Amino acid sequence: MVAGLTLALTTAEPSVRCEIYQALGSLYEVKGIFATVDIPDDAKSALDAAILSDLNHSQHHLRSAALALLPIVRPHGQYTGPNSVFNTICSYAADAHPKVRQAALCAILRQHMMGAALPVEMYDECVVATKDDFEQVRLVAIELVWAISSAYSEYPVVIEKYETTETIRLLDDAFVKLCDMVNDSSVIVRQRACAILGRYRDVKHTFLSQTFSKQVMSNLRRFAHRGPRGKSGRKRGYHPKLSNTSIPTPEGDADVESDEFRLLDSGAAGAFVHGLEDEYQEVRDAAIESITELSIGSTEFAAKAVDFLVDMFNDSSDRVRLCAIRALVAIGDRSIIQLTEEQLSIALSAMKDASHIVREGIYSFLAVSVVAQPEALTKLMAAIKSSLDKYPDDQMPIYKALMALGLSHSDVINTAFVRALLGISEHYLSREARIDDTVYAGNVILLMNTDLPTRRDLALVLPDYVFSHLPYLRDKYRGCFPQDLVRSVPYELEFVRQMLEQPRDDPAIAQLSLDDRRRQKSSALANIRNVLGLVCDREELHSGGDIERSWQTETAALLARRIGEFERSSENIAAGTTAVQQADHAVVDYAKAVELMLVVQSRAATMLRRQEHIDMASSIMFGLYKIEARSLGLDPGCRLALVYLRLFAHAAWLHAHSMARYDKRLAERLYAEFALRAKRTEQVLRDRSVHPSELVNLVQQHTESTNPMPASDHAESILAFIAGFKPLLFSPAGHCQLVSANCSKTAIARRPVEFNHIFPLHLSLTSSLSWVAHRSKIVVVVTLPTNEIITLHPPPSTLKPLSPMHWSLEWDEIPVSLPLSSGESTAVGMTIALQHTADIPWSDSFIIKGAMVPDTYKIESYYKAAGDIGHICIPIADASLSIGVSPVEFKPPPSTFTRI
Repeated sequence: MVAGLTLALTTAEPSVRCEIYQALGSLYEVKGIFATVDIPDDAKSALDAAILSDLNHSQHHLRSAALALLPIVRPHGQYTGPNSVFNTICSYAADAHPKVRQAALCAILRQHMMGAALPVEMYDECVVATKDDFEQVRLVAIELVWAISSAYSEYPVVIEKYETTETIRLLDDAFVKLCDMVNDSSVIVRQRACAILGRYRDVKHTFLSQTFSKQVMSNLRRFAHRGPRGKSGRKRGYHPKLSNTSIPTPEGDADVESDEFRLLDSGAAGAFVHGLEDEYQEVRDAAIESITELSIGSTEFAAKAVDFLVDMFNDSSDRVRLCAIRALVAIGDRSIIQLTEEQLSIALSAMKDASHIVREGIYSFLAVSVVAQPEALTKLMAAIKSSLDKYPDDQMPIYKALMALGLSHSDVINTAFVRALLGISEHYLSREARIDDTVYAGNVILLMNTDLPTRRDLALVLPDYVFSHLPYLRDKYRGCFPQDLVRSVPYELEFVRQMLEQPRDDPAIAQLSLDDRRRQKSSALANIRNVLGLVCDREELHSGGDIERSWQTETAALLARRIGEFERSSENIAAGTTAVQQADHAVVDYAKAVELMLVVQSRAATMLRRQEHIDMASSIMFGLYKIEARSLGLDPGCRLALVYLRLFAHAAWLHAHSMARYDKRLAERLYAEFALRAKRTEQVLRDRSVHPSELVNLVQQHTESTNPMPASDHAESILAFIAGFKPLLFSPAGHCQLVSANCSKTAIARRPVEFNHIFPLHLSLTSSLSWVAHRSKIVVVVTLPTNEIITLHPPPSTLKPLSPMHWSLEWDEIPVSLPLSSGESTAVGMTIALQHTADIPWSDSFIIKGAMVPDTYKIESYYKAAGDIGHICIPIADASLSIGVSPVEFKPPPSTFTRI
């Protein structure tokens, strides 16, 4: 097919050649040509020459199509020198037509995500492209600016103006340039610029602080004398008697006659202020998320951000308010937030929000905040009393907040405050409070969570009934009182102390600080990498011996413990930060596959549990495909490690079969598919100068034999390969991005859908997809109540590009047929997945399903199925949606005619 299309290029019209290039690109995305299919050298050379020729064609459509296909035909690293693919694409980044510029920049970005190193000299060109008139060009340009600045962060940039020079880091200069993009005319560009700002680390505090001020600060201004201005009228308002006066510059205008220049453009000043004030909530959301990420790395920046984020509590959008609350909670986890009187008033007003999610967020925010005066704390407790009366369901979130408030306000809570809070008189006996009063219980929780010296001081004021209520309140509201509660009770109340000293079923667990949790996660990840390095570089042991099996079992158990430590620490951090490093999680997923590999190796000689071995091979194979499909930007070395470990999974699956039960021709095809995978893997490893001895021996046994090998020899060679297998190191780069989807129901799908089985059911789905390189691979997977799975390709009109590799899916009519009778209410599951090309489609389809080849399987069925299987669906959404459906009986409308 490729040869025929290439031959047609020589005589076809420009419009037809453009269609041919697009067809070849679609074949690459769908069928994987040029990557998995061997193309004749003459056809590839002819296609290469045609593309290079059409790059200089006058029609922009043809140049764009040729640019998109060039890196596919000539992969990165295959050609080097001044005429390399990368240099050729870069030369078209300044083309006269915007479509060509967009295609060139997109190709450069894709090359970078696949491991190509961007030269620092491209930075100036990318900065110029951020001012392009075409929106899509600006979107790709800001991604490239971030990529180059993150790779060459310390590279010096010289700013020259008015014969004055200043040198700053490339990282800081790129941050300033992207700050200016927050004022772009396009909503999508503004949203993307705000999102990218949060990726920066180690930006100087002077530039970070400027993002919250619309006026350029003095530390970013430099004096530059520009000489005499002559008589050209540069001094505005000149008068012979008032030679030293001039008309002052109005506030907000730029003084063009000032003897200074600025390191920061006026449009870049106050970037986050502009982002938070944007009329579109998508831009405001992105600005808040970036402020959160930057606050985690800079305490000074976090202190400035608090005032602006608190103001966002008054935003008209629930989503923006909740995003601001979560940002402040993340900041407060690192350092306590000191609230001013105005900020406290805004927070207390937000406690009246109609959304319970927003209210719970406000309680969490108050838990990480402090006020300086007892009067402010009294005002806060009055607002909490109103919330407990108005929103009874908020009781436990409020009590959790009161616990933290008590501990952080020990210096503010004094005897006068306690008397006013509980209504205790200095001269008369106090009336005993009702033990079931929720407001009273909250007050006691606040007081009993102060530090121990404060509690002992308060014991002189508190009436005895408060202490007698403590055992009941502690057991009713578990986890809301400190462990040393008994030390708060005076010794005179011995019966209360005895009741409190009784052990509880669920003692409170001390919470680690956010920094400690991060250190714990980093330590767990380092331990995982150390164990992986030990497995990959281990010395040869006695193959199949007891010593080796014992080492494999112990190492698998050690790796499982290290993975558990990482996952537990990640769960603790998830509530406090939004940053997730996909490279770290890819390493952990790879470690899970290596753990299963060690278990298979330790049990391969016995094969007492064949189905268990097949299940482990299935988990290894699917996990490796999932890493490759959901990690955009894996370098070739990491991809090679995944391919090599998939060969082991194939060998383990094949070794679990008893080939004597199969037809001889089918058994030969099963071994032939494995031999094909081994030969391809060995060829790729040889090209990268990697020569694993166990793989070399395996390939030699399968390729050098002139006669077909008997089944026993096949089994012995595969067993020897399994026993001596050592995985390759897997260390993805930091620019690796997570391919993800966020699914949400439409307003119609939030309630059960009524339908009649006579007519097709139409469901709705809305989703945002991130870092998806090929839109043609996006599919919607529908799971019917009968566990039947349907894969549907969304129509092109339902997918809208938000930015490079980011999409919005809005599909309102997903056709589903449910042959259900009335009264059988059930649910339909939906999720977003990517179609990933399998290495060996027929065998991999069985391996991933965790199934053996049936004994009755015929060779004819193999040849029929091998041509139909080509892709594996990898879910990219964190969770699937469940939509309730309720079948109803169809009743035709009554007729208005009567029969005579």
